[in-house]
Amino acid sequence: MRLVDVAPSAVPPLALYQSPWTIALAIAFAFRGAGTYVIDDIDNAGVARGKEERQDFRTIRKEVLSKKGWTNCRPLAAFCPDGLLFANLSRADYTALDRRMPLAVLAKHRSTTVERLIRETSREHGMWSLTGPDQAITAVPLRTAATGLRDIIAKHEAAVLRTLARPQDHEPALRRLRHLMPEPEPEGSLLDYFQQCLRRGLELVGSDAPVLSAARDLIPSDGGRLLPRFLQGDPKTIDVYNAAAAVQGSRLIDADHPLPYYTVGLSDGVRADLTHAIRPATDQVIAPKILALEGVAGMALPRATAPRSTILAREHAYRGLASGSSQVFFDTDWLEALGSCGTEVHVDGIFQPLIGGRQTMPLGDLVVELLRHDEADEEDHQQDPIRLWTRWALHETLADLRTWHYPVLAYAVAGDRWVEQLSLRSYTEYRSFFPTSPFPFGNEEESSWTS
Repeated sequence: MRLVDVAPSAVPPLALYQSPWTIALAIAFAFRGAGTYVIDDIDNAGVARGKEERQDFRTIRKEVLSKKGWTNCRPLAAFCPDGLLFANLSRADYTALDRRMPLAVLAKHRSTTVERLIRETSREHGMWSLTGPDQAITAVPLRTAATGLRDIIAKHEAAVLRTLARPQDHEPALRRLRHLMPEPEPEGSLLDYFQQCLRRGLELVGSDAPVLSAARDLIPSDGGRLLPRFLQGDPKTIDVYNAAAAVQGSRLIDADHPLPYYTVGLSDGVRADLTHAIRPATDQVIAPKILALEGVAGMALPRATAPRSTILAREHAYRGLASGSSQVFFDTDWLEALGSCGTEVHVDGIFQPLIGGRQTMPLGDLVVELLRHDEADEEDHQQDPIRLWTRWALHETLADLRTWHYPVLAYAVAGDRWVEQLSLRSYTEYRSFFPTSPFPFGNEEESSWTS
């Protein structure tokens, strides 16, 4: 398997995400509104793990709970770091740091335990996430989610103000933010609101592309043409699916888990595993889990995600099942495009030692400095715990930025000129050059669609 260049005109991007504010918006900016845009309203808007039954929408601070990456919540529809180019360790790879210098050494240096070090640093240098019930977005009334939405919007406003160093820049930036995150009105649904927000982003690049619903416009209500093959226990179908599921660590099809599908109520949002053939009710759809997804071509994902095991598992499933689904990977110069922005911003305290202790500087200069330090050879500093920690935090923050992009914060701070200068750097898809080819399996991460 090898990534090769493709033309956007040949494989138009499909933005299929729960959130109108992260990768889908980044795709809208990078492709100037070309392609297809779909809100994944089959899934929930984000949940606090262990508290999925809570019916209220709220924001919580995301925490990493262990070296293996367990977290206290699953951010999907709305999440916000403390500022643009501020350290964000809420998705950091602590095992990578442990390989460079044992976490026990760093914990001892800080007079704490490894578990507390991970939890406290991920909370201190992290992000806020919208969480709510494990209920499909498509069925949530906006009045139910409004309080949580207002709270996450307020977190974004605080992040913008925390980033900007000059008071005169505050109001224009907040105005741009509110264009993309308008006040949620009590009427309508959460799906309606998310569609409205993404349309506002598309308007900024002169696009009137429709924003669809996965549950109502994309997924066949009866489950699609692959479902009968799973119901009949077709050996080849099951073997292909199980091989892909093993790669990403999903449950295999067996007597206790016979079908990779579930029913979704369009009116109540209840999702339940499908175990046998049924005729869905008029307000119900049968939705495939991600590996059984069919007929969805050109799902666009950030290039940084291409080596992950979840992505490679999908490639195996989509090809082996001949499902008609496929993935493409895009990379933009969105960080570099900030280089011409002269707006004065605050430098996060964790990164100040890298740039001579400066507390504020033009955004463009800050980007250049942080990228330079991330790319520099720092072998001489491997034994310095503080220096090692700082460079690891920078690397993890930039890796998170390259994945999730946070275009709302970038647009609010840098403005229209940043969007105008943003360009597509690469657009690729996997191609197989041999009849059978082993997958270069990567690390499993949170998927961008229902797992």
